[in-house]
Amino acid sequence: MKITEKTIRFLGRALCGDTGLVPYKSGPQLVDFFVNYGADDQYGEGFPSRWRYTEEKIREYNGTKFLKSILEDSVDPRDFMESDINICETIKTFNELLNFDGYELKKVGAFYKIADSKGILVEPETVTGINHDFIQEQIKKCNEKIEQGDFNGAITNARSLAEAVMIEIIEEHEGKEIKNDGKIENLYKQVKKILNLTIDPKTMPQTVLQILSGLDSIVGGLAGLSNNSGDRHANKFNTKKHHARLAVNSTMTLVDFLLESKEYQK
Repeated sequence: MKITEKTIRFLGRALCGDTGLVPYKSGPQLVDFFVNYGADDQYGEGFPSRWRYTEEKIREYNGTKFLKSILEDSVDPRDFMESDINICETIKTFNELLNFDGYELKKVGAFYKIADSKGILVEPETVTGINHDFIQEQIKKCNEKIEQGDFNGAITNARSLAEAVMIEIIEEHEGKEIKNDGKIENLYKQVKKILNLTIDPKTMPQTVLQILSGLDSIVGGLAGLSNNSGDRHANKFNTKKHHARLAVNSTMTLVDFLLESKEYQK
């Protein structure tokens, strides 16, 4: 699902509750809301204004399978029960703008779902079919950011790549869309189980076990480094070029192995 910039700016102020169309959300509540869709932000010093943060997140998710869920969850009737806001008026106002982008919120049972201009419900997008070429393309983009001096951006992209590969593996295994809680370690635990990567001294040589243990360390280190120096957080760490290069190269090793393991399982 993809919307225009004008709609993004409207939703930035609307979804945080500034325009009175949906219940008000504080900064921490907004962070918790977007964590449901894979965000890994933290509320604290340097946090942008609520509407600007919301606008940035909508722009980030525009064109992805998560935007549909964000809009639908923002008008969950249960959130309006203790509010004086008339949800019918909210839906009418939202649709007046969404119609220009070819979408509308349509009532299905007790909830509202995104439909196209013909009234056909928009279904979640299928998994993207990540392959080795996709990985190489993303790593290339990471390296380009490093050469441009955007070390934090490269680390953020590397983590996003690792998350995308893990989510792909989980969704393909479960046959349905999942919600990322923003914790890459949790994704990796699920992936290890799916790919049978549990460390068992009885079935693998010690040298292989050491390498697999190293992958655990990569995931933990990537999570910590991106939390402290990635561009989605206030920078707590003076990131250097070699730190960014280490994160990117480690990520390439990790995701390439996961993809190979998935193909081997097939």
